[in-house]
Amino acid sequence: MGFFDRLGKSLGRNQDAPEPAPAEPAPPVAEPTPAAAPTAVTLRLRQPLAGRVIPIQEVPDPTFATGIMGPGIAIEPTGDLVVAPADATVSMAFRTGHAVALTLDEGGTELLIHIGLDTVTMDGDGFEVLVSQGDKVSAGTPLVRFDPAKIAAAGHPSVTPIVVLNNPEARIEFE
Repeated sequence: MGFFDRLGKSLGRNQDAPEPAPAEPAPPVAEPTPAAAPTAVTLRLRQPLAGRVIPIQEVPDPTFATGIMGPGIAIEPTGDLVVAPADATVSMAFRTGHAVALTLDEGGTELLIHIGLDTVTMDGDGFEVLVSQGDKVSAGTPLVRFDPAKIAAAGHPSVTPIVVLNNPEARIEFE
C-alpha cells in the first residue's frame, strides 16, 4: 500500500469498498529477505511554478525543512499557477487546493506539491483545483491556480515545497 493509499484510508476515502478477506497465514520463513534499499536518483523535472528556487532546508516549517516528509526543493512563487512537472497520475487532489499529489509515470515516484504553509486552514479560499484524483496529466498540465494575495492576507508564507514521498535518497532538479 503506497503513501497515497494510506493517506486516503486515513482520510476516510474508499469507505464503501469491502475490506479484503484475511489471507491464509504464510508458513514461517527461516530468514527474512531484506527490503531493497531505495536507490539514489536525480529527478529532472519541469519547474511547476514560476518563482525563485530555494533549498528545502530554507522552508520555514520543520516538517519540510528537516526532511520528515521526504527530500525535495521549494519555490518562492512569483506566479499563481501550478503545473505538472512531468507526465503523471493525480494521486490526490486536495479539495482545499492547498496541495496536489502525483505519481510520476517514470519510476512511480510519489511527489507532493504543497502550496504555501498552513494553507490548509484557508479551507480552499483562494485556491482553484483544476484536476481530479485519477487524472492522467502531461508535463505542463495546469493543476491548481491560487491567489497569492489571499495567502498573504491570511498570514501564511507562500513558499511551495515539492517533496518526494517514497524515496529518501531522491534529489530534485528543475530543467
